[in-house]
Amino acid sequence: MPSTSYDLSTVTSITYDGTSLTEVILNSTSIWPSRFSITVTISSNTSNYTLNPAAVAGYSAGLTDVSFVINSGVVISSTSTGATALTISGFNASDTVYVTNNGVVVGDGGNAGNGNAGAGGAGGTALLVSGTATTINNASGQINGGGGGGGAGTSPAAKAGGGGGGGGGRTGLTNSSGGTGGAANGGGGLPGQAGGAGTYSSAGAGGAGGGVAGGGTSAGTAGGAGGNWGANGTASAGAGGAGGTAVVGNTNITWAAVGTRYGAIT
Repeated sequence: MPSTSYDLSTVTSITYDGTSLTEVILNSTSIWPSRFSITVTISSNTSNYTLNPAAVAGYSAGLTDVSFVINSGVVISSTSTGATALTISGFNASDTVYVTNNGVVVGDGGNAGNGNAGAGGAGGTALLVSGTATTINNASGQINGGGGGGGAGTSPAAKAGGGGGGGGGRTGLTNSSGGTGGAANGGGGLPGQAGGAGTYSSAGAGGAGGGVAGGGTSAGTAGGAGGNWGANGTASAGAGGAGGTAVVGNTNITWAAVGTRYGAIT
């Protein structure tokens, strides 16, 4: 039967439960029982992804070293501001989790406020790390909260035009809604214009306020633009939505490289 010899001066500890050998640690690394190194690679766009033991084929609790790789050009996003784009949770305290992000992890953009004077919605969260010690190399990637939605304009006086809708916040793969234009305040005014949707490439512009026709008094005010990734939406008569959070659970993370992050780190 083959055997392996070790220099006992480098053995940190040997654990024996009274019946059998349960663990040997050599130079601070467990050599018995054997550990498992498993790589999980995300090679295409996805949404609302959870990295947990169920996502790791061959996982063994407390004995697994997980390498999670997001390829270049890949987007992990969210389908709503109430859901996180990427969640890491559920691993044993003796496991290791190492994330290499070469893509973009991004929260959902906030929907815009509707005229007249509707408030924009808050952007969503990009990354949640819950109770799992995780090392992240974000040197070539981005982790971004969704942009807040823009606030809507309003109709400022009797017989004035309606307020423009706000613009949607910059988002991931699910567009955020632009706000509808507001109705005129009585005869003589025209309805406000709708705001633009927020997309992966840009936040939506606010809609123009409605103009005046015969007997009208003044034009409506324009809606505010949506916020860029992690930024607040622009206020008009309605408040702009808060920018989304980039990272929740930062106390569980060791940053091998910070890279690009837009939004709060909490």
